[in-house]
Amino acid sequence: MISWILLAIFVLIVIRAPIFVALGAPAMAYLWLRGIPIELAPQRMLGTVNESILLAVPMFLLAGALMNRYGATARIFDFAQAVIGHVRGGLGYVTVLASMVFSAMSGSAAADAVGVGKMTVAAMRKRGYDPNFAAAVTLSSATLAPVIPPSIIMIIYGATANVSIGKMFLGGVFPGLLMAASLMAMVGWLSARRGYGRGEPFAWSRVFRTFWRAGLVMLTPVLVIGGIFSGVLTPTEASAIAVVYVIFLGIVYRKLNFGEFYRNLIQTGTAVGALMMVVAVSGLDAWVIAREQVPVMLAQNVSEVVSSPTLVFIAILLVVLVLGLFMDATPVILMLVPATTPLVTAFGIDPLHLGVLFCIVCVLGLITPPVGVALYGVALVSRLPMERIFVASLPFFIMLLVLVAVMVAFPSIITWLPGKWG
Repeated sequence: MISWILLAIFVLIVIRAPIFVALGAPAMAYLWLRGIPIELAPQRMLGTVNESILLAVPMFLLAGALMNRYGATARIFDFAQAVIGHVRGGLGYVTVLASMVFSAMSGSAAADAVGVGKMTVAAMRKRGYDPNFAAAVTLSSATLAPVIPPSIIMIIYGATANVSIGKMFLGGVFPGLLMAASLMAMVGWLSARRGYGRGEPFAWSRVFRTFWRAGLVMLTPVLVIGGIFSGVLTPTEASAIAVVYVIFLGIVYRKLNFGEFYRNLIQTGTAVGALMMVVAVSGLDAWVIAREQVPVMLAQNVSEVVSSPTLVFIAILLVVLVLGLFMDATPVILMLVPATTPLVTAFGIDPLHLGVLFCIVCVLGLITPPVGVALYGVALVSRLPMERIFVASLPFFIMLLVLVAVMVAFPSIITWLPGKWG
């Protein structure tokens, strides 16, 4: 029966049913067909979301939304442009740098794509860049948000796989920096080939002026990440501190408007409600999968076919990549992690190494059609078809896949920092 349940989930996803329906309807059908009391469903769903660490998710989402509202993104962009905008293809570099800084505050690829994208795409178009290139750089840079801490999907993965959130965050630091450097290298190569121009001449006065304007904003990741890494704050506490600090910035910048703040609360609450519904329903799916002993059977079957932990590692990431074409990162994590945990244990795979790469590959799904939420966001702000944006972003996408292969081969890129400071 479980094969029919999984097939039903896949078909519902393909026909674009709401994710909570695609995950929940087959599970409810399973309960009915097996004669299991329906009352079990709300118990499992409530138990899944009854995790204190998940409180960090709405806080980081709200902090990112308020950052955009209070003009923090514009200050970051101006500073990045003053630092590196003078080189050939400078606005491409600025996009990556601005996304990297904003990533350390929002933890959301969608927030990064929309917040940074509103300025970068318009600025690059104004300077004569190809609109498709502008949108592609913005989209590719959005992949940094869920990798550079704090990361919302790392919180969800850690809570699901019982992996330390703090170590997940530490494990994402070097990969995030490596991804940013690689994106900049690709920007430089494409800009040189296409003959894109340079920005305004470099001036220390402009760097100092823009840094002064953006200094308080860039203190946000210092408070959040520093608090978590030092052990002073848990991720949940750090997320609440981030919201309080961003509200303080709104007061300092005289942008705090209670009407707009209320609307941001409603929008964030709506987004979190939808997200938590998916998380809750996935708990019921996980129970069905465990009851049917799918993880045990999967571990046994894989053990009969392959004996190499590396091959199992790669196979899991390939499944994540394929599922990411059709599903958001959260349901991929919530569906796949419980099923693959026995494999991870049986083959002695480092759960931290796999966890960070699992999240990075999930991120790649956010920039691919047909269900890439970051792709939708960039298409919205750039007013370009999704297909054209994705085709233009293929060089960046392929490069990121190569980086994933490098990090599979060299685990220390991910594990060294958590081992040193975790």
